[in-house]
Amino acid sequence: MALRKTRLIPMIGVSVVIIIVIVGKLSAKKPAVVNTVAAKIGSVEQIVSSTSSGTVEPAEKANMMSQYPGAITHIYFQNGDRVKKGDVILTMDNALVKVDLANTQEVYARAKKLFASHAISKAALDTAMYAYQAAVARYDQSLIKAPIPGIITQLNAHLGEFPLGGNGLLSGGSSALQQYGLLVQIIDDSSYHIKAPFDEVDSGMIENGQKARITFDAFPDQVFNGRVIEVSPAVSTALDLNRTIEAKISLPHIHDIRIGMSADVEIIVNVTKNALYIPTYTLQESASNSNNKFVWIIDNHKAEKADVQTGISNWDNTVITKGLNPGAQVILPSDTYSLKEGMRVSPHD
Repeated sequence: MALRKTRLIPMIGVSVVIIIVIVGKLSAKKPAVVNTVAAKIGSVEQIVSSTSSGTVEPAEKANMMSQYPGAITHIYFQNGDRVKKGDVILTMDNALVKVDLANTQEVYARAKKLFASHAISKAALDTAMYAYQAAVARYDQSLIKAPIPGIITQLNAHLGEFPLGGNGLLSGGSSALQQYGLLVQIIDDSSYHIKAPFDEVDSGMIENGQKARITFDAFPDQVFNGRVIEVSPAVSTALDLNRTIEAKISLPHIHDIRIGMSADVEIIVNVTKNALYIPTYTLQESASNSNNKFVWIIDNHKAEKADVQTGISNWDNTVITKGLNPGAQVILPSDTYSLKEGMRVSPHD
């Protein structure tokens, strides 16, 4: 009985070795499962993005200061009020100017009658006319009028203040008035635009009329469409290491938009239609030359390198002008497998 057990042990050992060899061979033939994406036909946009957030600005803004040496006597509007063009917002002390205006108007009216009867010369008539016009101008200076329609966003004025004389300011007067002489600011809220900086290397691609996409932190789930309406002719040198140009982007009417809001802008500078494209992150560079690009594809159940030539690109997709056919199975990069030419692969279901 012991003899039979002794003979059986070598036979079991041989069988185990045979099984291991067979399993090893079968495992060696098992292809690596890889993730793939098909090369597709469609439109690809080339975009440039603002280097930092742009700022919402009104289409038109008016800053008003006084040129009249008098105290403020009347204030007809307050911050946030809507005004029409020509509305008088505030009045300076113009009592003496009114008297002068009435006198010069009377003199000018009498001079016109005398000139009509040839009682005075044309020079005398002109003198009376100029005096009257000067009085009208002084009176107009005493009235701060809205030059544009819109909303008052700053009103730095108090009754009794002297905008042109710091010594005449009452205690508690506006610091903005004291430092800068700014009396009233009005913005035209009928339309807004965004001013955004772009890298100087992109300046040659940005032109008026190009479409733009706008996103706001205040509206995280929405993308708004605009257009380039102005491109700065000069490069800003404010930051030596990051020189930029400024583009002005039209902004559609958006409820609850606020002046000064930040916005990120993408400008579509080029579009290629009916193009063959693949995801940008599938492209790889040759170790010897960064200009040479390739992708991994599945060819006859094996991983193969395909040298490609590229067209326009964005963060998502890149146009392939040479090296791939529509429908080609491009292998996606992954940390779960390492590709070698000729290795057997199978696309993930």
